Amino acid sequence: MASVCAGAEALGRADLLDGRHCTTHHDVQDELALRHPRAVVVRDVLFTADDRVITSAGIASGVDMALHLVATRHGPAVAAQVARDMVVYARRNGHELQASVMLRHRSHLHDTVHRAQDLIDARFDQPLPLPTLASAVGVSERTLTRLFSRATGLTPLRYQQTLRLERAQHLISHGATIDAAARSVGFEDPRMLRRLRARVA
Repeated sequence: MASVCAGAEALGRADLLDGRHCTTHHDVQDELALRHPRAVVVRDVLFTADDRVITSAGIASGVDMALHLVATRHGPAVAAQVARDMVVYARRNGHELQASVMLRHRSHLHDTVHRAQDLIDARFDQPLPLPTLASAVGVSERTLTRLFSRATGLTPLRYQQTLRLERAQHLISHGATIDAAARSVGFEDPRMLRRLRARVA
């Protein structure tokens, strides 16, 4: 069950907020807390998720809440793709930093690199040799590596590995073994996933 903005009041009337963390628009947070004293009203966040009840602050934060739901069910890569199509940023909560690999490395304006990223994003779990990638975007391997590194701070291979790692972390957090997660995201050898996880630990 989810609510947007002052819609949290309806959940409160249905006793769905009792004992749960929730939020609403800042103008009516005090009123919500007063009317529903058993609710734990959290201020200054975009949304809260407590068990199967999710509440968001103002109307715009409903987008952040929806993207969180997409990420929870389908993974952060899908949520980032949806956010990019909507021309919005994906955020998990008001106090957390942007975590999506796709969006974190999409702030540049270089069209060739964006096209290369589109291909990697769509096929991050498949072999994508640099010659194939460079040919697809119409530049040499050396030029693509230079442009890509300048725009994103990563080589195309490292970008692909980072996408794989993000997706694998999501699968592991939902109960997958490291070996199963590694195979699912395209690593032929699970040891590569273990090494990448160790680097960011």
